[in-house]
Amino acid sequence: MVDVTFSPLQPWAVLPEKYRVDRAGARAERDLYQGSFRYARIPRLPADCPPWVLGQELGWRVRSPLTVTMRPLDDVGVAVPASEDPQRTGRRLGRGGMWLRGEDWIATGDASWMHLGDFRGEAGGWEGMFVPNGMGTVEWRLGWAARIPEQHFLMVMPPDTGDDPGGLQVPLGVIAARTVNAMTGRGGMSIAVRPTRPVTVERGQSVARIVLLHTDSLRTTHTHANPAPADPTPGAGRPDDPTETR
Repeated sequence: MVDVTFSPLQPWAVLPEKYRVDRAGARAERDLYQGSFRYARIPRLPADCPPWVLGQELGWRVRSPLTVTMRPLDDVGVAVPASEDPQRTGRRLGRGGMWLRGEDWIATGDASWMHLGDFRGEAGGWEGMFVPNGMGTVEWRLGWAARIPEQHFLMVMPPDTGDDPGGLQVPLGVIAARTVNAMTGRGGMSIAVRPTRPVTVERGQSVARIVLLHTDSLRTTHTHANPAPADPTPGAGRPDDPTETR
């Protein structure tokens, strides 16, 4: 059996959890309807459908480590000449925040909400939980690390419809084991999110899902089987025309 290990790196981290379908509770509710109401019934239970249950319980829920209201990010990628001060350049462009990402900068408008997640790092200084990632996305540092076996990947995907806070997009992404495991020494796991409107997420609320994939899942090919031969009989396979006179 393949094992995945989640380890907290910060005291505020909320580790991913495995969701379990409450089959007994669903069946008890169905029986309650049957025994109590004259007409109302629950004729079919999703909890009795194995494909649905497997889909619900696949992977782990990623949960928010704090309560925060996120807002859409107005950002633009810029270069800052060596002779210029980055903050002065940001003000010239009408942006209050300047974030160095690689060799270039991301200039943001009002992004004050991102500083609500600033936390004390191992070296004692303040670090950002939220860091602009470009194109309206934010890198969300979660404060925990994951270790997965080699030849595997972690797929980051949006939460289930029932968990989705609305207004917070989670771009689909696949991360190799080497990268996932190396994140332990670089502050732990992070996911990308894109607020599309003001949205409040609560500490412990599910904001994404991660699923373990094997290498074979990414190497899979497909084959189109030969279509069934057409019936040579004229008119075969066509529905009757209700307007046809017989």
